[in-house]
Amino acid sequence: MDSPVNESQTSRTWQQTKSEQTRTAVLDAALSCFYALGFNQTTTEKIAKQANVSRGAMLHHFPQRSDLIQASVWHLHRKRLEAFEETLSSVNEDSEYTLVEEGIDAFWQQLQSPLFAIYCELLVAARTDEELRATMAPAVKDFQKAWRVKSERIFPDLALSKQFGAATAITRFFLEGIAFNAQAMDVPATGTNAQELVELLKVMVRAMFDDIEINQENSEESTQRLS
Repeated sequence: MDSPVNESQTSRTWQQTKSEQTRTAVLDAALSCFYALGFNQTTTEKIAKQANVSRGAMLHHFPQRSDLIQASVWHLHRKRLEAFEETLSSVNEDSEYTLVEEGIDAFWQQLQSPLFAIYCELLVAARTDEELRATMAPAVKDFQKAWRVKSERIFPDLALSKQFGAATAITRFFLEGIAFNAQAMDVPATGTNAQELVELLKVMVRAMFDDIEINQENSEESTQRLS
C-alpha cells in the first residue's frame, strides 16, 4: 500500500523547486547582461528585468550585489565545465582511442561561445575591480583543477602519458589565448591564421603523446594538411 503523501512535504518540495528555478534564472540573466552590456554597465535592476523577476525576489536570493557577483562567477564556471565535459565526451563516445584532433576542434568551437566571451569580460574587469578579482582568482584556479580532472576521465588513454599534464595545459592556454586575442581585437576567431595555429597545435599535441599507443590515422591526415 502506498504511503500517503504529506501535503506540507509536497508544498515544501514545490517551493524549493520554484526557488531554485528563480535563482538559476537570475544567474543566467546576470551572465546575459555581462555579455550584452559588459560587467561595469550591469546593474542589479537590469539583471532583475532580464530575469523577469521582482527586485524583492532577487534580493531574497542575493541580499548584496557581492553575493550575486560571486554566485554568477561560479555559475559561469560550472556551465563552462559542463559544456566541456558534454562536448568532449560526445566526440570520443564509442572510440577505442581518444580522437585527439576532433577533441581539439570541439574545444576550439566552445571558445567561440558566449560563455567564453563572458569569461574574458570578467577576467579583464577583475584587473581593476578588487571585489570581482577576489572571486575570480579562486574560481579560475578551481576551474583549471576541475578541467584537468575531467580531462583525465574523458581521455583515460592519454592520461597514461607522462606528457598529459603539459599537453592539456598547452592546449587550453594556446586555444584560449587565440580566442581571447580575437575577443579583444574584435576579429573572427575562425580566420585563416587562427585555423593554421589550431592545425599546428594538433600536430604538436599528437607528438607529445609518443610514449603511448594511440590511433595514428588522424595524425597522418593533420600532417598532410600542413605539408
